[in-house]
Amino acid sequence: MTADRNKSYWKSWSSSLAGILLYATVLATSATAQCPVSNPDDDLPPPLPTVNSSTRTGEPRIPESGYLSNTSYASTYFGFVIDLPIEVDGHRIMMPLMPPGQHALLALGFQEGRRSGTFLITASEPPNPLHEMNEEERKAEFQAWAKKEPSHQTRPPDSLMRTGHFYHTSKHVGDVTTVQYWTFIKNYLIRVKVSSNDATFVRKTKVAINGVEFYCAQEDGTLINEQGKIVPTPGEGYQGPTIPTSLAEAALSDKPALEFIDRGETTKGTYRNDEIGLVYTYPAVWEADHEDPMPAAKDDTAQRTWDVLEACSLMLLRLFPEKSAHDKMITLRAVDQTCLGLPAPVSATDHFGAEELGAYLQMLGAFGEVRSNRTVVQDDRLFALYNGVAGEHSGEHTLGQRRVEEMTITRHRKLLLIWTWIAPSPAELKAISATGVSFDEGAPIELSADAVGKP
Repeated sequence: MTADRNKSYWKSWSSSLAGILLYATVLATSATAQCPVSNPDDDLPPPLPTVNSSTRTGEPRIPESGYLSNTSYASTYFGFVIDLPIEVDGHRIMMPLMPPGQHALLALGFQEGRRSGTFLITASEPPNPLHEMNEEERKAEFQAWAKKEPSHQTRPPDSLMRTGHFYHTSKHVGDVTTVQYWTFIKNYLIRVKVSSNDATFVRKTKVAINGVEFYCAQEDGTLINEQGKIVPTPGEGYQGPTIPTSLAEAALSDKPALEFIDRGETTKGTYRNDEIGLVYTYPAVWEADHEDPMPAAKDDTAQRTWDVLEACSLMLLRLFPEKSAHDKMITLRAVDQTCLGLPAPVSATDHFGAEELGAYLQMLGAFGEVRSNRTVVQDDRLFALYNGVAGEHSGEHTLGQRRVEEMTITRHRKLLLIWTWIAPSPAELKAISATGVSFDEGAPIELSADAVGKP
C-alpha cells in the first residue's frame, strides 16, 4: 500500500468518525458478561513467543501484540480471535508507518489476474486514554474482591469496554466494493477495512467478521474466556505489518543512533570503525564522504518514515567510484536492529526472514523496490542479498530516476550493516570494482555488487 493510499484511507475514516463516536455510549451498554477475575498466584503459560526470524525478546504487550497463523489472527492486547478470509502465506503486505495514535494490526492482500483485494485491521487510540492497571493494582483488586471489599479499580473492566460485535458501512465504486467494520474495545476504535472487486472474497470477509470471538486479554499475553479457561492461540508472536507505533515514537524521542553508533574514520582507500569491529577497503582513487542527504518528503508519512530511519541508523560511508560522475555509488549504513525491532534471517534457509527484512527496509526507504533476495554464508557469516530498482534520491548529488540497486546485509555486534550499490544499468553496476571487509581482524571477505566472497 502506498503512502498516498494510506493517507486517503485515514481521510475517509476521519469524515465518518464523528458519527461513529455517537455509538460509543450505546455500545458500552451492550457488552457481554464480565470477564472472571483470575487468581494472580495461579501458574500461567509463558509470555508471547518471539518470531523465529527475529532477535527481539521480552517485548512488553502493546496494541500490536498478537499471534498469527496461516489461517487465524489473535490480538492479545484487545482480546479477539478471527479466522481469516484468506491464507496468510503469500498474502502478507507491508503498511507505511502509522501516524501517532494509530496502530496497524494486520494487512493482507491478493492479486490474481483481474481479481484483487485487501484486508486491513487497525486500531485508533481513544482521545482520553484510561489508566490501565499494573500487576500490583491487579493483585490489590483481587484481594479486595476476595474480602468482599469495595472495588478501587481505576478503570472499567475490559469486558465492559467492548461491544461483542462489529458495525459496518459499505460503498460500491465501479466493480469495487469497500466495507468498513468497526467496534470499540478498551475505548479504542478497532477498524477492519475490506476492499475488493471479488464478491466471493467480500462474502468470506463478512463470514470472518461475524465469527470473531471476544475474550479477556491478560497481561502475560494469554486470552481467557468467560469461564476463566485459557483459549489456545495458534501461530507465532506477531506485532503487525509495520514497525509498532510505540517503537517509532520511542525512536523519534531517543534517537539512539547518534549516541550508540560510532561514525568511524576514513583514510584513502580504507574505512575503519574500531567500535563496530570493522575494516572496509576500496580503491584509493574513489571519493568518500559521510553525507546522508534527505530525500524530498512527499507527505507527513514519508517525513516520519525518514525521521525514524535517521533516528535508528547512521550513514557510515558513501563512495563514488568516478570522481566526475555521481550516478554510481556505494553506501554503508549501520542500523540499530533493536531500535526498529527489525526481523532478520537467522540461517541460510530462512527465506521468510530475508524476505521480511527486505520488505521493512523498502518501507523505510533504505532500499528501492526489492525484486529478489537470497542468503549466503561466507566464512561462517550469514549475508542477505537483494536486488531491485532504486528509489528516487535527492540532495547535493542527485542520481537519475532509473537506477538498479544491489544490497548486501550482515549482522554484527547487534547492528545490521547494509552495503548498497547503485548504478544506471546492470552492466555498469557489475563493472564497479570489488571491495573488501574484515570483521574483528578476521580474514577479508570480498564484496561486490553481485557477489559475496569468491565464487
